[in-house]
Amino acid sequence: MSAHSVIDWVVQIPNPTPVQPEVGGDKILGLLNNVKWGAGVALVAGFFIGLIVWVGGRWVDHHRAGKVGVVMMLCAIAGAILYGIGWSLINSFAGS
Repeated sequence: MSAHSVIDWVVQIPNPTPVQPEVGGDKILGLLNNVKWGAGVALVAGFFIGLIVWVGGRWVDHHRAGKVGVVMMLCAIAGAILYGIGWSLINSFAGS
């Protein structure tokens, strides 16, 4: 099977439009919105807790705590970037 025939076969696969479920669709969307809200709160909390750990580590001259705090803040920033571009990235993959 050549690559051209594989591409022709893949193009023929239908791409249905997403439809909200009739029963429980609002509850599913509510749950997803709550999870999204919780993820945002966790990212903000992780950043500020990392800031507290970093300041505390520098204040008592504990370099490992200072490094852990910096890593926590960087992970929170990376998570926030992924959180921000995630919606557009998923939509581009979904094709809508």
